[in-house]
Amino acid sequence: MDDRAPDPPLVVTADPAFAESARRWCAAAGREAETLADVGSVRRAWRSAPLVLVDERRLDGLLGTDLPRRDDVMVVAADPAGAWRAALDLGARDVLDLEQDAAIVGAVVRALDGVGEACAISVVGACGGVGASTLAAATAQLAVRRELSAVLVDGDAAGGGLDLVTGAESAAGSRWDDLDEVVGHVGADELRSTLPVHRGLAHVAFGRSGRRVVGPAPVISAAVRGFDVVVADVPRHLDELGRELVSRSVLTVVVVPRRLAGVVAARGLVERLEPLTDAVVAVTRGCPAGMSRAAVANEVAVPVVADLGTSRRLATDLEHGLGPMRARTVVQAARRVLDTVGLR
Repeated sequence: MDDRAPDPPLVVTADPAFAESARRWCAAAGREAETLADVGSVRRAWRSAPLVLVDERRLDGLLGTDLPRRDDVMVVAADPAGAWRAALDLGARDVLDLEQDAAIVGAVVRALDGVGEACAISVVGACGGVGASTLAAATAQLAVRRELSAVLVDGDAAGGGLDLVTGAESAAGSRWDDLDEVVGHVGADELRSTLPVHRGLAHVAFGRSGRRVVGPAPVISAAVRGFDVVVADVPRHLDELGRELVSRSVLTVVVVPRRLAGVVAARGLVERLEPLTDAVVAVTRGCPAGMSRAAVANEVAVPVVADLGTSRRLATDLEHGLGPMRARTVVQAARRVLDTVGLR
């Protein structure tokens, strides 16, 4: 394993005010910048820096040093339109407006932070008590067993805390009540380091206050950048947090009880989900004298990938903080969900 610290992002400027702004932009991604004023000394760090931020006033000098082309060069300019020609000659991928601080931070964070785009999965119950939270927890825990870095995101402020389902309620770390106070961009490394982790699974869970999230996007963005798999338990009323989670997901799973009322509720839910996501599947929940899986698929008009049967031990296991992974039918359904998105 290579334990060397990563190379710092490079800032090319002679202006102390610009250098201080660049320090803040890079700090949003959890990185400390190296600032060079002399364009003649830039070549040493040019190739190895993960990102180069160039003050437009240093463009002419850089163009005269015959630097090799590289990815992730960004020019920051008071007049972006006037700097485009020289920026293109340098090989910059973008010219950012000096006055648009939030846009610059966003571009820097995307370039520096995290490991890429996670496979995000949302699980939504067509009605209450159908097992959506249990399936979400099992899917995330199974991802960990498949040696993927995974985070389980609680989307229901009124649910009492999804960490109760996995037995992680005593794990130390930040909950939504702490994270929701963050303004601006959240670094993926920072988020990973602050979340509670139980049996290898990170959690973004609600505490017991029941307070809704006001600005979820920065935290969700950091989770998507920072993990291989994001599994979210989303309530069917689809508030701001729920819509954010579903819109980021490559697959949304609707858990449907195989009875008439559940199917009717699922049809309405799927209609509300369709503007937010391109891929919706169903997992059915067996009911005495209930409808067949084929009938549910036909009525709801989405594929059924699995069925949640009954498990005698599940309720006891959840009550004692053991999680859902000893319930064979739940694990089988979770396996089908992960297989559907190619996480085998």
